[in-house]
Amino acid sequence: MKAGHGVHSRNIPGTYRPEDNKDNDYLMDRAAQKRGETFSGVRGIAQQDASLQESMGPIVDRTKERLVSSDTGIIKARQKLRKAVEALRDEGATPPGVDPAHHRVRSAAIVLPQAESFIESSRDALAAREGVAHVSV
Repeated sequence: MKAGHGVHSRNIPGTYRPEDNKDNDYLMDRAAQKRGETFSGVRGIAQQDASLQESMGPIVDRTKERLVSSDTGIIKARQKLRKAVEALRDEGATPPGVDPAHHRVRSAAIVLPQAESFIESSRDALAAREGVAHVSV
C-alpha cells in the first residue's frame, strides 16, 4: 500500500493530489501492458478507479433511454436515489449512507428455514457490533 499499489495513492508531497493523475495520463505504462504485466497500464487500484471515474466525460442525457427487465438493478438504484433526493428536499430527511450508523452493516452467511423471513431472522447477524465476530456458516 505504501508504494501506491493498493487502494491508497502515492500523493504529490505536501498535497492530497495523487502523483498519477489526469494531467499525466495516470502515468500509464503501455510497455507493461504489452508485456502482459498489467491490463490497464495504470498502477494500483485507487488510480485505476480514478482514471475511469475522471475520464467518463459529460453526464449523458438519459431521457430517451429505454430500460428493459434485465436493467432492474439500474432502475431500482435510480428509484432509490430519486426518493432520497426528494425526501431530503421535502422533509430534510438524512439520505441513506450519510449517518455513521448506516455504515455498521456487514455481510453474513446464514442458512434459514424456508418459512422464516430473511429480514427478520438475519437482522442481528447483519449488524456490526464491537467485539462480536460476524456470523458465518
